[in-house]
Amino acid sequence: MVFLLLAVLSLSFAQVRILSTETNEGAFAVRDLGDHLCFVGRRDSGGDGYDALLGVCGSGCRTYLLSSPSDDYSYTVEEHGRLCVAGITSLARGNMDFVLALFGEGGVEEVLSFGGRGNDMLWFMRKVKGGYVLVGGVQNSDWDILVVKLSEELRPLWVKRFGTRSEEYAYGMVEAGGKYYVVGRSRYRGNWDAFILELSPEGRLLSARLFGSDRKDYLRYVGLFRGEPLAVGRSEALGDSDVLLLIPRSGLYRLYDGGEFDYGRVFRERRDGVVLMGDTYYDGASDGLLLFLDGKLNPVESFAIGGEDVESVRYLDGSYFAGYTYSFTLDNDVLLGSITGVCRGLVRKKEFHERKAVLEFYPYPLKERAYSFHSLDLKITVKTLKLKELEPCQE
Repeated sequence: MVFLLLAVLSLSFAQVRILSTETNEGAFAVRDLGDHLCFVGRRDSGGDGYDALLGVCGSGCRTYLLSSPSDDYSYTVEEHGRLCVAGITSLARGNMDFVLALFGEGGVEEVLSFGGRGNDMLWFMRKVKGGYVLVGGVQNSDWDILVVKLSEELRPLWVKRFGTRSEEYAYGMVEAGGKYYVVGRSRYRGNWDAFILELSPEGRLLSARLFGSDRKDYLRYVGLFRGEPLAVGRSEALGDSDVLLLIPRSGLYRLYDGGEFDYGRVFRERRDGVVLMGDTYYDGASDGLLLFLDGKLNPVESFAIGGEDVESVRYLDGSYFAGYTYSFTLDNDVLLGSITGVCRGLVRKKEFHERKAVLEFYPYPLKERAYSFHSLDLKITVKTLKLKELEPCQE
C-alpha cells in the first residue's frame, strides 16, 4: 500500500497547509493533542533577527509571536496538561537563555525563563516520569552538553553540564528502562562524531560513547522502537550524507542513501515498522523526506516531499509533520500536514537503498562541570499574528 500525504483528518482544515505572511517563517516542531495540534518555529522580525513563532490549529490556526529586542526562536514543543509548552532560545539579555511559554487555543498563558552565565541553547524537550528533560548546549568558550530536569510545574530539579576540551552539544533524548538516553554530536576526535549518553533519572552520568567514522557523523533524534532506544541522524562515512539509524544498546546500525544528500531528523514507530522523516535532495533541490521502514528497519517505500523550490521536514508527531517551504509564495512559509492520505502534487517517489560502511564506537571521556542555572526575569513581548492559510493540495 502506498502511503502519501494528505489530510489532517481530525482537524477542520482538510489538507496539507501552508501558513504565510509577507516575510519568512518556518516550523521546527509539532505536537498532536488529539482535537488540535501545536507547532513552534521562528519568524523573521524584519531585519532584526527572529521572533519565536507559536501556533495552535484546531477549528482554525491561531499564531503568536514571542519577541525581545534580539533573536528568539523555538525548536521544540511538548504537552503540559491541556496546554502546550514551547521551548525557546532567547537573546533578550545578550547571551542565550531558555524560555518556556505555556500556550493553547486561548493564547499564551505564562512565560518562564532560566539561564546561567554562558550561552544556553535549547534544542529539545521531552516529557518524562516526574517532569521534563531539556537538552542542548552551553557555551563559554567551547560548547558543552547541557541537560536540565524540570519538575511537572516546570521548575529546575537539577542541571548537568558535560564537556571535553572540544565542542559538543545535544539534540535529543528519550527515557527507556529507567535511564535517560541523550544524543548529539562532538568534535572530540577532530571530526564530528555522534555521541550517546546514558544518565540516571537523578542526572548521574552512567556511560558516554562516541559513534562514527573518520568523516562527519551525528545523531539528531532518539526515540523508542519496540521498547528500545533508536537514534537517527546522518553520516558522511561514504562521502555524501546518508540517513543513519543506530540502536545504541546493540550497536546495530544502517545507512540509507537516496542518491544525493539525505538526512534523518525524526521517526515514529508504527505497528508494522517505522516512518522516518527529514530532508533529501531530489534532482538537485532540497525536499522533505518520507521513508517507510519495515519491522527489521528495511526500506519499504520512500518519497520526496515538496514543490519546485526548497522544502524541509523538521519534526513528526503521530501522523502530523511540521517544516517549511519556499515553493508557494515569494518567501519562506510554515508547512504543516499529515502522512496519511494522498496529495500527489507534493509527493514524488524516490528509491532508497542500504550502503555499507564501517562506523565504530569510541571512548568519550566527558567531565562534569559545575554550572549555575537559575530563574530569570526576561522581558518578552507576546503578540498575536495572523497568517494566511493556503492549500497546496486541491485534488
